[in-house]
Amino acid sequence: MTRIPDLRVGLGFSNEYDARAAVQCALEQALGRTGRPALTLVLTTEGYDPEEVIVGAVRVVGNSPLVGAWVPGIIFGFEVYARGLSVCTIGGEGIEAVTHLEKNVSASPFARGEKAGEALLEKGGDSPGTVLLFPDGSSANISELLRGLYNAMGPDFKYIGGGSGDNLRFNSTYQFTEEGVGSDAVAAAVLRGINFKVELDHGWSPAGEPFTITRAEGRRVYEIDGIPAFERYTALVRSCTRNGFPYYGMQYPLGLPAAGGKFIIRDPLKAEEDGSILFVTEVPENTIATIMEGDAESLVAAAGGVAEGALNTPVTPKVLILFDCVSRYLLLGKDFSGEMEAIAGRLKPEIPVLGMLSFGEISSVSGTPLFYNKTIVAAAGW
Repeated sequence: MTRIPDLRVGLGFSNEYDARAAVQCALEQALGRTGRPALTLVLTTEGYDPEEVIVGAVRVVGNSPLVGAWVPGIIFGFEVYARGLSVCTIGGEGIEAVTHLEKNVSASPFARGEKAGEALLEKGGDSPGTVLLFPDGSSANISELLRGLYNAMGPDFKYIGGGSGDNLRFNSTYQFTEEGVGSDAVAAAVLRGINFKVELDHGWSPAGEPFTITRAEGRRVYEIDGIPAFERYTALVRSCTRNGFPYYGMQYPLGLPAAGGKFIIRDPLKAEEDGSILFVTEVPENTIATIMEGDAESLVAAAGGVAEGALNTPVTPKVLILFDCVSRYLLLGKDFSGEMEAIAGRLKPEIPVLGMLSFGEISSVSGTPLFYNKTIVAAAGW
């Protein structure tokens, strides 16, 4: 893809309480850099009515493409905001974008993914681009959604994104485009005319011997090594109570082997009364897995490496977008500032940065789009 020399990116942030006022304030900051955008990305924390956000945005940018979602936290200026609204406007000659909002994803994730992919191709054609994805992070099977999307769109696209969510209340969340608002939906955009270098890592390492997921369905694991999942997990981590499970699940996720000696992390979410374990996303039956462990040092080092790799581009990037798992933020606590510092230390001050805490991360660095947990994805665009 040919580099577009006049690519322009603008960022804005507001924590005003009124949704229309907040998005208009943020857009005024951003549009000074871009003019009328080809695409506007809007990230808001809970409490901002998405219908009002769209109304406010349309008053400023008209009917140009817009994509966004509720997120558990906004990364802006290397600070994390639990309340606020941020925008990223992208413009320039040769920059094109289309969006689509696909609703009722959990009813049939694969079919909905295919339908979303077909709609994006119909609106924008099949020339290569980057697909930005914001699915409902609590949807039944995001991995299946991605398989359906990829089945329709194929390997000529890059795929990046993050699962949307509220501020850890797990009640409801919203995804939106200029077409409208959904919950249990995926908001998607195809962006053309920009190169993206994407990197990801998590900083977790295997601890102990591998085991087999002998019975599972979707997000629920019933048996590990032929033993009820909670019983076997307790033995593997040496000590775990049902009440203390959220702590142990955050500290000791599962790792599924991937290409190149890597591991895809799967986050345990809840120990059920029937002895099964509910995970954030699907864990395939008959797969091999291992308990993973990490600490602040390894997680922060991984984030620095991701930024360094993403920023290793032929020309200076014009924007860096971060999708950083909310569980990393919770686990690191006060040390999360070290993760932000590790990224900032690799960055030229003129490169604008916007990010979100995410309920799962999406990347196609392996070739096909996959859904990750406890991971940081960085995408540098130029």
